[in-house]
Amino acid sequence: MTEPCKILYISAPIGSGHVRAAKAMGSAISQLDDKIVVDYVDFFNFFSPFIGKTILKSYFAILDIFPQLYGKMYGWGNTSPLALKGQELVSGYLAERIHRYIKQTKPDAIVCTHATPAGLTAHLIKKVGLTIPVFGVVTDFTVHRLWVYPELTRYFVANEKMRDVLAHHGVSYEQSQALGIPVDLKFSVPYTKESLRTSFNLQPDCKTVLVMGGGAGVMPMTEIIKTCDQVGIPLQVIAVAGNNKSLYRQLEKLKMRLKHCDLKLYGYVDNIHELMAVADLLISKPGGMTSAEALCAGLPMLIYRPIPGQEEANTRYLVDKSAALRAGSLAQIKAAMIHLLVDNPSELEYIGKCAMGEGRPTAAPNIAENILETLKNGKSN
Repeated sequence: MTEPCKILYISAPIGSGHVRAAKAMGSAISQLDDKIVVDYVDFFNFFSPFIGKTILKSYFAILDIFPQLYGKMYGWGNTSPLALKGQELVSGYLAERIHRYIKQTKPDAIVCTHATPAGLTAHLIKKVGLTIPVFGVVTDFTVHRLWVYPELTRYFVANEKMRDVLAHHGVSYEQSQALGIPVDLKFSVPYTKESLRTSFNLQPDCKTVLVMGGGAGVMPMTEIIKTCDQVGIPLQVIAVAGNNKSLYRQLEKLKMRLKHCDLKLYGYVDNIHELMAVADLLISKPGGMTSAEALCAGLPMLIYRPIPGQEEANTRYLVDKSAALRAGSLAQIKAAMIHLLVDNPSELEYIGKCAMGEGRPTAAPNIAENILETLKNGKSN
């Protein structure tokens, strides 16, 4: 009796997007073939717990306190040969641990949704002769130099320009496809605002604003919701605090003081697809996954103060495609909301149509089909 095919997804807890992408592809694979075994692992598991927690705390502290430093580090990593050497050192440090895990679990393929595990598996291909297919799935609208390893079997990216960047660094066009960022299959289901408004107890004649991105403490959601209250028209505001309990308590206290906003407050949720479908505008940070999900929902984005690096690159892409506006201050948020919700609602509708045109709700099943076809061809050779 032959062993069932197994696919190992390696992601990272730096933001939730890398994990969500892995889960979306795993779900799509299972829908195509329920006999395939999917295995998920966080590459931080290969560090000691102390090192992993220290890295995460440092990362979020830099984003919160000194985002310009993060931008400089991102730029340096994109251009400096020393950054590649540093990545090689990390890969060498973790190589034996992850190689041991791979030998124990015996996957038929590996899918990486973060640059570091992509580097780790490339290191194993070069140094120890790892022979199974390895796929890289980039979850932003730009590709960083530390993502690029010609040793990988294939890359899946959001757009054709990213393929050009990969080719410039030695990844052939035959090794990449622009199939989009994989989002949950729920984003391919059509919803009607009318039915969702009823289930969320929302009024049909009042604009709904979804505010997200404060769960990690990198966006001032309390101040943004206060700003929404100053727009001058009745609004329904859906705020998602994630696992940030302190933020949730702050917003609970704020709720009673709002004059024009009816605040619907949530902690961690698993129905973002419904919240995006019922909203008229999203105020958020431009993480790759959140942005891709908003595009699939046809939801206009108002991006608040993108951090230099991939957030800035994502913002440029979305604004260039007329799928989003950006705001660098609370005053600009207020002005943009008045412009879109009061003075020029037709522009809000236009941005939503542009977003829908850029959405790739079938990216996950398309990538899954490609991976399965590659495995099938490999076994038949």
